[in-house]
Amino acid sequence: MASVLIALVVAALSIKKGKASPTATPRSCVEIEVPVSIDTTAIKWLQPRVDSNIDAVDWVNYQTTRTSPNNTQSMIGQITVKETFKINGQLCAPPKGSARSEILQIATHGGGFDKRYWDAEIKPKEYSYVEAALAEGYSVFTYDRLGTGRSDKPNAYDIVQLNVQVEILRQITSLARSGKLVSASKKLSGSPDDRLAKYQPSKIVHVGHSIGSILSVGLITNYPTESDGLVATGFLHTNIPLPGLNVATWGFEFARENNPTLFKDYGSGSLVQATKSNVQVSFLKKGTFEPALLDYAWKIRQPVSVSEFLSLLTAFGKEGARFKGPVHLVIGENDYGNCGGDCNGTYDLNMIKQQIYPAAKDVAVHIQPGTGHGLTLSTNATAGYKASFDFLHKSGL
Repeated sequence: MASVLIALVVAALSIKKGKASPTATPRSCVEIEVPVSIDTTAIKWLQPRVDSNIDAVDWVNYQTTRTSPNNTQSMIGQITVKETFKINGQLCAPPKGSARSEILQIATHGGGFDKRYWDAEIKPKEYSYVEAALAEGYSVFTYDRLGTGRSDKPNAYDIVQLNVQVEILRQITSLARSGKLVSASKKLSGSPDDRLAKYQPSKIVHVGHSIGSILSVGLITNYPTESDGLVATGFLHTNIPLPGLNVATWGFEFARENNPTLFKDYGSGSLVQATKSNVQVSFLKKGTFEPALLDYAWKIRQPVSVSEFLSLLTAFGKEGARFKGPVHLVIGENDYGNCGGDCNGTYDLNMIKQQIYPAAKDVAVHIQPGTGHGLTLSTNATAGYKASFDFLHKSGL
């Protein structure tokens, strides 16, 4: 596969580890199944099918062979996607009276995980982004992207692509802003708190990780008025090649063959990292994580579709210059995928401000010290959260 020119950003600020309070923040949460209707166009890609581990290796070899068609040459047609998908999500609100409860953060996870990436069950006061955001007074909506977790799992070749995922995020945002996110959805479990059923935010901040950041950037560059602020983590507008994004580094197998029980609902074209060590390569740096968090990452691992990798660049629109909200770009110092393991000196902040987000209220970058690509799984995670919250506060969010 041709080199994926995703750009990403960094800041050279060192922040000490945030202190964790001894008890969890009280929360009211409801799990819902959101019906999301979209009408958009996807791309027909030229690529091998993946129905076995042998096929998965062949797919990787095909995408990385120097004489294979590049990304543009692999686009062989268009597909109309006019469907309603069931998207599993969780809306959480902080205690009543919290100053920022009317600001909703919509968090989109990246490849390899589902929404549990945002809400670690291991030492949540030290690792859970949801816990940190609630403690800061925000309301938070996390969801399983199409093709992961408890959300629908349609065709991995023609449907589960990034431009389709951007449209899903847009519709979720629209439902939330209208105050109908819960009432229009099927309630699966959770709090009877009336605040959740009628919740209508005054502002919406989009938070992403990795592919989820690409989707969030895709939202503001296609629909710049849909968001009031952006926090893109595990994402960096770099001025260097990105060797770590090569699919050969992921250690993929065919999901259903890798674990027939865990991934029984995943069909042709679904890839998953084969071993815990593969997960470590992609997301964690030795000395910057607890082994229990690597175990957790392995526990919550999720497949990705073959076409998600091919469609990375299709998420971005041409309206980014009109986005007026604040933009915070956060990257781990040792992010392997985005900057080959050392993100220092890999970006031009002036270029990012002037060429990518010229109308943004504020643009800042933050390099999280001693952290890999999996920011919520690394020690000192709360310091990175604090950096983003402080940035949002400066912009009135």
